[in-house]
Amino acid sequence: MELERVIIGLVAALLLPYSIPAVRPRAGIALPLTALYAAYALAPVLASATAGVLLPATVAASWGLWRLARTDAHMQGSPHILISRSVAGTIFAPLGFSLAVAGAAAALHTGTGVLSGARDLILDDRTAIVVSGLLVATFIGGEVVTHTLHPFYAELKKAEAEEMEPLKGAGTAIGWLERSMTYALAVAGRPEAIVVVVGIKALARFPELQSNQKRFAEYFLIGSMSSIGLALLIAAVVRIVLGEKALG
Repeated sequence: MELERVIIGLVAALLLPYSIPAVRPRAGIALPLTALYAAYALAPVLASATAGVLLPATVAASWGLWRLARTDAHMQGSPHILISRSVAGTIFAPLGFSLAVAGAAAALHTGTGVLSGARDLILDDRTAIVVSGLLVATFIGGEVVTHTLHPFYAELKKAEAEEMEPLKGAGTAIGWLERSMTYALAVAGRPEAIVVVVGIKALARFPELQSNQKRFAEYFLIGSMSSIGLALLIAAVVRIVLGEKALG
């Protein structure tokens, strides 16, 4: 299972920074993120010569992708509706500080117990595979769906004039939630619960679907099926790697 961890983890490390809109244009963040996640994927063999080759090779390939991503106008937009500077300053920063203090207090109280537990968690192959699969399905899957839909979206925009501008980045955020929930339910062995995810999305789009907008209905179906299908495919691969039935 160690080999599978490395393969899936390095794919996530290579592509993840360019699937997160806020990180994509910043090489100073994207490249360290690639290096850190690649190191996590390679953790069981990090001291070996193999890791010494794969880690810099992944970072170098990441730099090449960063150059390509700057010229790609079809990548998914940033979900500005989720994070603002005021939210980051008033919620995330204090929350992060509180978690850091709590972690330090726990480490001091239990001695080496927390460090040993953290080490076991980092080296656990099953956990690493599930986490990498989640990142691939949620974020990297978003780029696959975005590029798949681009020709249809361009045609839809030509045919229809919107009465109200959509929330900027809402589609990206909805896609992330849709794929992460689908992946989590499938990996947990409850694929039948995905009907709830589909139902919520269809209910939100019901007015447009009901108004006999054939082009929008086709666009909606292509986007939903490709997004959910990709998340299911990745979840099935992860379950097979873990020794489970594809979609139990």
